[in-house]
Parts: sequence; structure tokens; C-alpha cells
Amino acid sequence: MTYKQLKWFILLIPTITVGLWEYVRHEYLLPYISMDVGNWLTPVIVLFVTFTLLTRFFTKLELMQEQLKVERAEKAVLEERERIAHDLHDGMAQSLFLLSIKVKQLEKLQIAEKDQPKLEALHKNIVDIHHYVRTGIENLRQPPHKDLPALDSFHTHIRKFENETDIHVTKSITMDEKHLTAGEKFELAACVGEALVNIRKHAQATKVIIHMEGTERERYLVVKDNGVGFDQRDAFEEDHYGLKMMAERCKRINWLFNVKRENNWTILKFSPK
Repeated sequence: MTYKQLKWFILLIPTITVGLWEYVRHEYLLPYISMDVGNWLTPVIVLFVTFTLLTRFFTKLELMQEQLKVERAEKAVLEERERIAHDLHDGMAQSLFLLSIKVKQLEKLQIAEKDQPKLEALHKNIVDIHHYVRTGIENLRQPPHKDLPALDSFHTHIRKFENETDIHVTKSITMDEKHLTAGEKFELAACVGEALVNIRKHAQATKVIIHMEGTERERYLVVKDNGVGFDQRDAFEEDHYGLKMMAERCKRINWLFNVKRENNWTILKFSPK
């Protein structure tokens, strides 16, 4: 039932009720009830009909108003996110892209051999920052915590990784989505995507394993690779942007993020606090 129909029902039902009652009273009930009793019964009948029928309509109307308020709030958030994404694209992303080009041009100049690694590291850092800014822009342009089937997002990230690397991902995903909030599904899917990007760019791995458990008894996510790994003491230093972003995503949904190196495997584990 539409909002307009509800309004008309609310306006017409009392009028129709009074009209029907007066017709029945005058046509059939005058010999049995007096005029005074009939006048007293009129508001009682209207009140009874109002409570039995109109309260349902009022509840539905309030629900529609609440949904409209939520939709307006979501629209305002999306518009603000789009504005921020636009500003980032026109400002930071383009500036970083131009900076990476200039650094690339510097590599063609004659630079002391001892300074060459510094220049390469600078270029790599700029490219990484540019990638993460672009990723942030893409995330901003998506509806926040979009409540779509999380498995679709997981498999999309995995397929993309397999296509780009020719590495088959061994996966074991057991998930009943009712045991994860919309925010958890959104952030965990993003963490899987970020973890796979890190593996593709840095790990030189030949095997990747993803295990996801989302049941009433257990909830956790594990991403493993047999790549070169890294020094755990420097895991969250400035140049490890992907790990820092995953940690921040976990913090937003009140989950723990743990990184360790074990038996030549790098293991990322995500679990609720």
C-alpha cells in the first residue's frame, strides 16, 4: 500500500463509519434504540473502528516515514562520500600520479650508485600510496556496508587474484551470513582483497590458502601464503600500508588482526575480540 493510499484510508474510514452507522440506525434500529442512545453510540463505534483499523495504518505510516528518513540519511552519506572521493581523485591521486612520473624521469638522470636504491624505494612508496588512495576512492564510491552476499565479494577477489597470478587459491569457506553483520561482511571481504593484493605484489608465493568460518560457534578468517614473508618486528612500519589498512578495518568492526610467520608460511588471522 502506498503512502498516498494510506492517507486516504485514514481520512475516509471515520467518515464512512459514521455514514454507515447513521444509515443503519435510521433505517433499521430506530424502533429499538432511542435517539440519545444512538448519539452516544456514534463516537463509541468510531473510536472502536479507529483503534481496530486505523492504528494498523498509523503503524505502517510511521514505518514508511522511518524508512524514508533512513533513505534520506543514506543518500546524504553517499553524496558526501562521492564528494570526498571526487576531491581525492582530483587532488591527491592525480598529484601522486604526476609525482611518480617525475620520479621515474629522475631515474633516467645520472645518479650516484649509492643513491639509486633510495630513489627506487621512493618510487615504490609513491606507487603504493597511489594504489591505496585509488582503493580508498573505490571504497568511498561503494555504498557503505552494502548488505550483499559476502561470499560473492570473497569469490570476486579470489577470481581476480587467480586471473592475475595464475596461482590457484585453496579455499575453505563455511559461512552462515546471519552470524555476520553487514559491516563485518563488508570489511572482511575488503581485507581478503587487500591480503591478496599484498601477496601478488610482494610475497612471490606459489600457494595461497583461505579459510573462513562464520557459524554460531566460531567466526574467523585466515589467509596464508608460502611467500618470502617479512620481519614481524617491522610488520606495521610506514611502508606496509596494506597491513595497516587491514588492522584499521578490523578495529572498525571490533575484530583482532594478527600476523605471524610459521613454518615458512605467512599467516594473517582475523577474529572477533
